[in-house]
Amino acid sequence: MIYLLYHNGMAITRGYEGLPIVEAIYKCAQSNPDDYLLVHEKTADIDTFKKALQELNHQAYFFSNYNHTHEDFGYVEDGPFLNINKKVRYPTWLKGTAIVCVHAKLVHMTIATHSSVKNYLYWLNSIGRLSRPLGVLNYQIPTAIQNEEFKEKDLYRFVKQHYKTSWVFILFLCHLWYEKRFPISSFIKALFYKKKHLKIQIQELQKNREVDTTINFDYDVVIPTMGRPNYLKQVMEDLNEQRFTPNKLIIIEQNADINATSALDFMEEKRWHFEIIHEFTSITGACRARNRAISLSNASWILLFDDDLRVQDDFSDKILGFINERKEKCITFSCLQKGEQERQHTFKQWESFGSGCSIVHREIVERCKFDMALEHGYGEDVDYGMQIRQAGYDVIYAPQIQLLHLKAPVGGFRKPHLFPWQEDEVQPKPSPQIMYHRKKNYTAKQLLGYKVTLFIKFYKDYSIKNPISYYKYFKKAWNKSMYWSQKLAPDAKV
Repeated sequence: MIYLLYHNGMAITRGYEGLPIVEAIYKCAQSNPDDYLLVHEKTADIDTFKKALQELNHQAYFFSNYNHTHEDFGYVEDGPFLNINKKVRYPTWLKGTAIVCVHAKLVHMTIATHSSVKNYLYWLNSIGRLSRPLGVLNYQIPTAIQNEEFKEKDLYRFVKQHYKTSWVFILFLCHLWYEKRFPISSFIKALFYKKKHLKIQIQELQKNREVDTTINFDYDVVIPTMGRPNYLKQVMEDLNEQRFTPNKLIIIEQNADINATSALDFMEEKRWHFEIIHEFTSITGACRARNRAISLSNASWILLFDDDLRVQDDFSDKILGFINERKEKCITFSCLQKGEQERQHTFKQWESFGSGCSIVHREIVERCKFDMALEHGYGEDVDYGMQIRQAGYDVIYAPQIQLLHLKAPVGGFRKPHLFPWQEDEVQPKPSPQIMYHRKKNYTAKQLLGYKVTLFIKFYKDYSIKNPISYYKYFKKAWNKSMYWSQKLAPDAKV
């Protein structure tokens, strides 16, 4: 690891003295192409930062100290990367300037697009924002906590260069409507900037230094099921053919009919290479079922599965190989329907989480539970992913590990659930579950930005075309959603 110190924006390390820090970083990367660079302000506590770094087993990492950069990004960005837990290493593209750890190869790959950028804060956040979806793993480490913000003109420029142009108008509208500000100069100047792009050889950066495939793969499988015995049988047969079979298969079978009995008679007809734990209940709901099944598991890893999937014989081999190579604690797989093609070819930080196509370490399930406030609704998988990040872990999408999703036309959790608000004259918008999730997991300005985009998006779908009348109706629907979302948590029962 190569150390590069700076102060007041200028490098002070011997050989780079007097150079602006961005220029010094490029020069240092050119001189040390195979090393990670640790760039830091001369007074920063780098020892604490280094202790928090994970094993750097490939070159596709990009770390910085904590910095919120600008809370107004919430108006234009909808996702899990802004509501940062400052007490843990958190996956986010946002960057601080006090301490940065980045590989020289990644720096070198940005020469064509970013070497002309002089503003260090802008440079770091631009590379972070563009590299994350390509497969660079971006994190903030909770040391040297900063509150270094973009200036207003840089904020507008950044949005124009890194988001769709329409988001510049949304940002301006939010400033005008919510903050009673009129930053017309920054808004107009931003419109003349061209969009920034980044092309990197991500496969080269993601090459692993060492591969160890000797550890024991100790896992249980969790499956909630309802009315799909034939599909579930296929899943069990696929698992039975794996080279690394699970310790336990934990099935929570549900049927709302209190007089019904189990439809899984076939389980006694075959010799299975794993222990089967089967519970039958008339209480329906995927959240409760998964929480219950996880509580019955004691393996190091828990494979969260749906009951209408098919996997190849080497499925468990691929999981083991990925875990050994990447040292990650939460992996979501590619879940494709017949005829679909996977467009992503390398792993990346994922914005969501697949509650029926993921494997998680026991450390995670001991800290996270599926939120019962979202039972029978929407968003429980996204919420679980947010819990994982808030606990200091990451959700990694592995497209090379693929499942076939049969999308069974029968059974499952499709039966409509009657919610108390369905009889209201004004229906909540968005659904109370979505509102609950957003209030719980996103920043206040993300919620306000979502409100604006939802207002615009659904205007064309409503029969009310008078803008003033539509605004009044939307306000009532939004307030109704807020009201019911507050009722969800107290009413949630395990």
